[in-house]
Amino acid sequence: MKKHVLMAVMLTAGVTACSNGQYAGGDDGGVTSSGVAQQWQLTMVDQQTISAEGTPTLTINKDMGVSGFSGCNRYFGNAELNSNRFKVAPMASTKMACSSSAMELEQTMSQVLSQWSDATIRNNHLMLSNEAHTLLFTAANTQNTEEDPLLKSPVVDSRFNKGEEY
Repeated sequence: MKKHVLMAVMLTAGVTACSNGQYAGGDDGGVTSSGVAQQWQLTMVDQQTISAEGTPTLTINKDMGVSGFSGCNRYFGNAELNSNRFKVAPMASTKMACSSSAMELEQTMSQVLSQWSDATIRNNHLMLSNEAHTLLFTAANTQNTEEDPLLKSPVVDSRFNKGEEY
């Protein structure tokens, strides 16, 4: 009888662990709500280092509430995470007018955040990619984007658009 109870407990634990389908946000690049729950700073858009007046941010709390600064306006909403795909819906923001470059950056950031994007976390970097753009965020407590092997990957390089500056 004890063996059957032990087997049932082990089987239940195994099924629960396998059914999640998401990883811990570690070296394998998988994404979970606990892995994204922190403050991120936007460092690159489409493989171009950004030079915005105020650093765009993305803050995700443990309940998947989202807030941040998009280069011109503040935004907020609720994030969804499904099989390493990420989006913020619904997403709302303030409506201030800014320079054309800040508005362009904001439009790009809003488009990626509000639509399903592939999400990867590696070496304190969160990458969100869709067909049009790729955003690279760095955890707020780190700033080393130059030596990240993720940035030198041919797969990542092929997903970035060329020639756009922000």
